[in-house]
Amino acid sequence: MGYYEVTHSDTQASPEEALHNAQAYLKTRPDWKIDCSHFVLACYHSPEMNRFFAKYGYLGHNLTKDIRIYLEQKHTRRAHAADIRPGDIIIFNKTYDKNHTGHIDNTDTDTHCGIVESYGNWVVTYIDASEGRKPPRIHRRKFSFYDSGPNEHVAVDPATGHRITARETFSAAFGPPAP
Repeated sequence: MGYYEVTHSDTQASPEEALHNAQAYLKTRPDWKIDCSHFVLACYHSPEMNRFFAKYGYLGHNLTKDIRIYLEQKHTRRAHAADIRPGDIIIFNKTYDKNHTGHIDNTDTDTHCGIVESYGNWVVTYIDASEGRKPPRIHRRKFSFYDSGPNEHVAVDPATGHRITARETFSAAFGPPAP
């Protein structure tokens, strides 16, 4: 298998395989018009997750929230930032005005997700996708848990003009469920 070939099988990808898939998509399909939650599912291609989510119609349904709920039910939430590993699924809040209230606040939950590429020195590097983003739609991004580290802006509150950073939006990291 070449370095950038995507792996598929009838079983869920391991964290290493999911990360490999995310890196392959970043390299070979950077303009892929896919939202963040479907990107995560494409990287893990988990039959169990697909069965869990099949009960919902996703027109207007929050798949990122369902991914979080699924992973919480599987008890895979990382208790501490130091526990974050490559291949983990990360969930963000406050990346857009989900509630259509005219501002971004703490009620805008489960708004984005991605796959952890690396974690070290309190800096998380992750790969994500955004269907509404101008190409390239798949990005490698990073943020630090410390003020002195990288922390790119990911949203602007339409009511206040406040630029919201990735660190402000980070909600949780989850290890993938056992296949």
